Amino acid sequence: MAEFDALHKLANRLQALKKQAKALGMFINDREFLECPNCVLKESLASENTLYTYRYVAIDDDTGLHFPESDEDGKSVCPECGATVKGEWL
Repeated sequence: MAEFDALHKLANRLQALKKQAKALGMFINDREFLECPNCVLKESLASENTLYTYRYVAIDDDTGLHFPESDEDGKSVCPECGATVKGEWL
């Protein structure tokens, strides 16, 4: 029973850390990067483990746009053109 309690505390701590990292704009590897099939806006990861979006013509230039949280079906909306974007949740 003590092992279960320790594991439960560890799991709760991990969830709290994920929530804190997400609030700081960090990517927590809970899904794949999103890419709009319509306007080809794409997510990538900066060296600080933060998400940024770019266009293929300027891969190093952050557009400042961010895909909103996906719904329960893994669908999001492109912040550039409004197209539906589907991502795989891990």
